[in-house]
Amino acid sequence: MESKSSSCLGSIPTIDFTPFTKNEGVVIGASTPTLGQLAVANQINDACRSHGFVFLTNFGLSDQERQGAFHASKELFGLDNDHKMNELHRLSTNDNTGYAPFLSETLNRTRPPDLKEAFNVNYNPNNNLSGCPESFKTYSDLLLKKLKKAAIHYAMACALALGLPLDFFSKALIDMDLCTIRYLHYPPCSFDDSSSSGLEKPIRVGEHTDWGLFTFLFWGETSGSQGFQIKQVEGGEVGGAAGQEQGGWQDLLINDGTSGVIVNTGALMARWTNDVWKATAHRVIVPNESVAKRDRYSIAFFIDPDSKTVIDTPSELLKDGETTSKYYPVSSLEFIMAKLREAQSVKTT
Repeated sequence: MESKSSSCLGSIPTIDFTPFTKNEGVVIGASTPTLGQLAVANQINDACRSHGFVFLTNFGLSDQERQGAFHASKELFGLDNDHKMNELHRLSTNDNTGYAPFLSETLNRTRPPDLKEAFNVNYNPNNNLSGCPESFKTYSDLLLKKLKKAAIHYAMACALALGLPLDFFSKALIDMDLCTIRYLHYPPCSFDDSSSSGLEKPIRVGEHTDWGLFTFLFWGETSGSQGFQIKQVEGGEVGGAAGQEQGGWQDLLINDGTSGVIVNTGALMARWTNDVWKATAHRVIVPNESVAKRDRYSIAFFIDPDSKTVIDTPSELLKDGETTSKYYPVSSLEFIMAKLREAQSVKTT
């Protein structure tokens, strides 16, 4: 479906996702969407052709469930450091589950390690949550169930927006074997107003685009949008060999980041759509002394196609005169694992 350009970069649309949480239209298998579902799809298409960020409300997770998840996250990261280092399962590329210690990752290989710690859970039946608080186990299980349903409904909305068969994306989310919930904690840090302008110093999250299909991002009550910046980059790649880190960053502007979820398209979505939809770079900086003194918490749900899915542009998204996509076909697993190995190879010099 064709659409006009969206609002300026930095200001993203708020979309009421209620039409896709009701048992009607395409949600229950009808070939014809409701007028509400068409309106939502149009808004998503408008944003994703421009920068790929939207803010969803009423998507299927209650405020109470959200708050409980963040309290559980704080309990996990509040464990003493010896316990986290010795009792928690350590994250590796073998299972993409477990604890990533502070300064153990870098999303922009040009920078020093990111100022964060993290814990990953996923749909692997052998998730190792030994050493984690019981509340963390409970809410991780709840989020895995609730967000799976939301992701499938959002995948339907994306297919409708692009004029593709309604199950085009959702049929690649059957096993959910590459989807990951990531709890993130950014401890208080020193403030250096030059850290975001150069590349020699660390920031909370280095410049990057997400790797997969799309991402749900939740902010904690005291985190908000302060420090979260986005930028359009050529080809959707930033950092490392791609460069493009300097200049052009804009603060993400939304009214209330604690009552909904930010959703952004990833590199695989851009690749799958032949760049009809954009994957916009983003980062998290420390903008001032007040923010530096505060803990920042967020929860990201990375929705990636099932590992055996081959990412190959459908003919509907080729431009007039094109017979092939600008990208060669690649399996979801091959692409995601290459990105994961890159992020966990921390720069040491």
